[in-house]
Amino acid sequence: MQNDILIFRTSVTHKQDIKRIESVLTQYPQINRWNIDFEDWEKILRIESKGISAADISKALQAVRIYISELK
Repeated sequence: MQNDILIFRTSVTHKQDIKRIESVLTQYPQINRWNIDFEDWEKILRIESKGISAADISKALQAVRIYISELK
């Protein structure tokens, strides 16, 4: 089965926000790889996963005050 690639615009403003994201995303074994493009003005979060929805990720990150919106 192929990985799903989810791409989000984020509310990340500081490098320390990445630690908060990491603390959430490492709890999901469905996520194989993720990164944030800190050079992009939208601070793009890219996630390679299997069996997890964009809504699940959004809800989990809201708990640590990181807000995302999926880009199609």
